[in-house]
Amino acid sequence: MVSTSRWIGLLWGFALFLNTAYAAAPPLTPLFYQVELQGKTAWILGSFHVGKANFYPLPPPIMRAFQQSSALVLEADVRDPKISQWVAQYGMQPAEADAPTRKLLDAYCQPLGICQQLAQFSPWLQSIQISMLRFTQMGLSPQFGVEQQLLTLNGARPLLELESTRSQLAMLSSFDMDIQWAMVRDSIEAPDTDIQALVDAWRRGDEATIAKLMRQQLETEGGDQMLDKMLWQRNRQMAERLQQLLAQQSQPLFVAVGSGHLAGDRSLLQYLRQVGANIRNCWQQPCDISAN
Repeated sequence: MVSTSRWIGLLWGFALFLNTAYAAAPPLTPLFYQVELQGKTAWILGSFHVGKANFYPLPPPIMRAFQQSSALVLEADVRDPKISQWVAQYGMQPAEADAPTRKLLDAYCQPLGICQQLAQFSPWLQSIQISMLRFTQMGLSPQFGVEQQLLTLNGARPLLELESTRSQLAMLSSFDMDIQWAMVRDSIEAPDTDIQALVDAWRRGDEATIAKLMRQQLETEGGDQMLDKMLWQRNRQMAERLQQLLAQQSQPLFVAVGSGHLAGDRSLLQYLRQVGANIRNCWQQPCDISAN
């Protein structure tokens, strides 16, 4: 099975239950914004959580903003030394699947010889493990996810969190069993073509398509409950936390969050606008990024 240190990166942004394929595409222009609030500045990048080496380097305007920032802000620090403890607490709660899900799961895991290993985990964690196996089979890895690449380049600058790994795991474990088994089914059945559309939308910074695809996927798994818990509530909380971090910093922050959090009418950006933030899409409007 995939180690904790590899799959935990998918918790950022909660593109957790997807699979993907990569093909040649136009130049990379992921969602990228300049946020100004009460005299403070943040750069916000929409991330993708797995990838390939040829996704990099990121475009020059993004890298210049990153280099000029005083701190890196992520949803959660996956280097938390207590991750194994939180996984044991929230992810090691086996449950009995309904008959149709059991049949689907057995058909997937028996040829791979991993049924016994999967059975040790809570259903939501089984869905992550299955997704990670599918990612790996397609040649994608969290090693080349945006956040991991930024961590590698961050050096001695502070790493700040909008949430925490523990809160993310606790949230996933809070879903009822029907929703958790729906996550498992989706991790097995999600068609590659649908997910390729999400990859393509991320690469070109297509906010409308990202919002549509994320909403469809979460509604399939758990309706409004999934949308509310995994996106809307967290978007509001992350916006509030970012306001606090901006108030504490004298220099710009560089923020990377899953692109799904930046798309739609209840996005993190929308909550920031409600408190008076001025937000510019740096691919469509001039942003104050020095060329030095």
